[in-house]
Amino acid sequence: MTLFGQSVIFLSSFKKEGDSMEKKTQLSVILTNAPGELSKMCDVLKAANINILAMSIQNAKDSVKELFNMREKTGRRIALAESYRGILKDSSDYSLIRILVDQPREAEEELLKSKHLISKDHVLVFKLVNKAGMLGNVAKRFGEASVNIDYIYGSTTEENREAIFVVHIAESDFERVEDVLKDLS
Repeated sequence: MTLFGQSVIFLSSFKKEGDSMEKKTQLSVILTNAPGELSKMCDVLKAANINILAMSIQNAKDSVKELFNMREKTGRRIALAESYRGILKDSSDYSLIRILVDQPREAEEELLKSKHLISKDHVLVFKLVNKAGMLGNVAKRFGEASVNIDYIYGSTTEENREAIFVVHIAESDFERVEDVLKDLS
């Protein structure tokens, strides 16, 4: 299936003993921006005993506003403000939910059965020691390898020894970053 211009590919992870990263499948779900919609999606996953490991929620309207403001500040705005207003109006009805789950194939099947709009993509998942500067070390090594980070989300609590981060980069860069993070501590 292809949705949002992304092809559907099943690739195995390249996790090896001792590595700090793993390739995983992330699902992106378009939800109507209305009360209760996230709950409905979660209920579908719960009924299939699928656990959400990480999640990012982005209101489409806010994303378009950020893009408009960024282009304004950088002087790179090429479209008229009127064009952005039209996109803002259309996008205010939806949110983009990115989820990492313990059973991505099953989650995809269940979400499609329940008529959710989804796409999938591959991301890198890092478990890092939960101490100041660790994410900066990863970002620095990516930069030194000329690998651009498209987006990242993650979480932990203060008492946890590890933090989890989900990183999206170009798939063509996946193999290049395998060696970049060796001996990260």
